[in-house]
Amino acid sequence: MGTGRLLAVTVMIGIIAGILAGCAMDPIEDLSRKVESPKVTTREQAIVTLANLVDRRAIKLLGEAIASDDELCDKAAVALVKHGRRLKTTEPENPVVAQVSEVLENIHLGERFRARAAWTLGEIGDRRAIPLLKEVALGLLVDATKPIMTQQAAEALEKLGFNSESRALELPMGSLADELEIIPDISPL
Repeated sequence: MGTGRLLAVTVMIGIIAGILAGCAMDPIEDLSRKVESPKVTTREQAIVTLANLVDRRAIKLLGEAIASDDELCDKAAVALVKHGRRLKTTEPENPVVAQVSEVLENIHLGERFRARAAWTLGEIGDRRAIPLLKEVALGLLVDATKPIMTQQAAEALEKLGFNSESRALELPMGSLADELEIIPDISPL
């Protein structure tokens, strides 16, 4: 075999190895880097991908985004609603409710992040969130200068049917189908 032919075969093997190595890369690793990108569009696309990825690790990344990304907090919340509704009926415990509850309970986070967490718990529709939402609605986990959190918690309780008849969800149950590729916009808090 000539030197040119050997070089061509070596290059081809290198290309194939590179392609195979790329295929073996864990999508969560790639998405975790993209969620940290300085570009909003890159982070936004990562949130949409995480919304559609059936992987428990996606929930953690979305939970981090709802608690820290001011520009994409709302989109991360909708993505978590999608995951939470999917797991609500199939799991004995809902890891999305647990993840979002951590955000709501974190007194070191800003009011907007915690209020969006309360909204998310109401939209998921899982009644296991009621005890925590009651504490927030009563002002036990927030100070009196943060009325938006208590308001969102009270509205979430209404959505869960805690006080009386259920309040309508802002995102209808059928609007977050598994094939969802675009996250609907919600009203900013």
